[in-house]
Amino acid sequence: MKFKLLFLILTVGLFACSPSTASESPTAPPTASAIPQPSNIGDLGTASIRGKVVDAETGAPIAEATVICQHDSNSFNPNETCNRTTTTNQNGEFIFENILFNQEDLIGIRIEAQGYQAVNMLRGFPAQAGIDLGEIQLSKASAETQAEIVGVSPMIANCPIFPPNNFWNAPIDSLPVHPQSDAWVDSIGRNEGFHMDFGSGEWEGGPIGIPYNVVAITDVGFFVPEFYYADESDIGAYPIPPDPLIEHGSDHHLLIVDTDTCYLYEIYDASFDGANWFGGSGAMWDLNANYLRPETWTSADAAGLPILPGLVRYDEIVTGEIKHALRFTAEETAGYIWPARHQTSDPQDGIPPMGARFRLKADYDISGFPPEMQIILQAMKTYGIVLADNGSNWYVSGAPDERWDNDMLHLLDVLTGNDFEAVDTSVMMVDVDSGEAK
Repeated sequence: MKFKLLFLILTVGLFACSPSTASESPTAPPTASAIPQPSNIGDLGTASIRGKVVDAETGAPIAEATVICQHDSNSFNPNETCNRTTTTNQNGEFIFENILFNQEDLIGIRIEAQGYQAVNMLRGFPAQAGIDLGEIQLSKASAETQAEIVGVSPMIANCPIFPPNNFWNAPIDSLPVHPQSDAWVDSIGRNEGFHMDFGSGEWEGGPIGIPYNVVAITDVGFFVPEFYYADESDIGAYPIPPDPLIEHGSDHHLLIVDTDTCYLYEIYDASFDGANWFGGSGAMWDLNANYLRPETWTSADAAGLPILPGLVRYDEIVTGEIKHALRFTAEETAGYIWPARHQTSDPQDGIPPMGARFRLKADYDISGFPPEMQIILQAMKTYGIVLADNGSNWYVSGAPDERWDNDMLHLLDVLTGNDFEAVDTSVMMVDVDSGEAK
């Protein structure tokens, strides 16, 4: 089997797509060696990986930048792979030497520098030994972002779940009510009850909720899934671990956080045939950035939004606070509004669009609920809920966890649409093509 040269540049602005259909669950877990071995790999020889890091605005070299190399290789000698870290010299240059290249290798580079936005790059399936990345431009990060990114954003492992000024993480308790609020609530169901679509144990043979995987890219292999919505997907290498956690049920969402690069990978309708991964669509997200998907693109969710930042996680209950909006579904949607990028039906007056945000009314008394449920209810007041997919009305998404008390979660079934109002998020928007909120 022969491979062409494939360059996959994953900078902070690359994203993808996917709606909702059903498929069979994965037939078998992947093996630890990720990419299937071609029949005539052979090594390409030993060479170096080099580049130069410069300021995007001035072109000046950036010294002391951290350069992390992650190498998924067919080499069995760890000394020949580029799983290393170095820093740039005074000229902004870096080099990784004595790297053995194979025909089906995937090599990731992450560059970090104080005061700059990090950049991730991926080179796949090299045709010859050696990579010269040339000049790599870093853009300066705002002082506000640098000061707030750590400790304010919701976190998973060492990674923020988007910057603190991201749409998902912005409070909406003081925003004006949307002019279409009454109509949208009526459409979804004013007297219809809420349901926390997550919990402990199993329902119909599988865990309750949408799970996620946390991996280090240096510890797992890469797969390049085949998508049936490829024109709206991020085509490239996904760090899928052996026997990953996948949503039970029809959508088969597969969510992965890579703690080495702080990238989020999400696949809709994921399946494995014993050798290769497949999916409806796939999306990659830089968790340190506010970029949105291309206009009209879907993601692993019908709204073209990431799924993970909207999940209720039990770890947040332990901390005593949920600091982001929650994801929910509705049977009927029409069009989309910022920051959503994709619709499943054309806009229609009175029908809520993808991306619509609602909040629990300020005067709703939550004091009688258990403390754990008050945390969820307060998040619904402060950050609200975001319409992200078609599904059962007022179903709120979360991750399965054996620590959930299902009977306690059912106490929130008392909520109805009448307890909520839609908010006008257009006043938050900084740029229609950015997830940054003001």
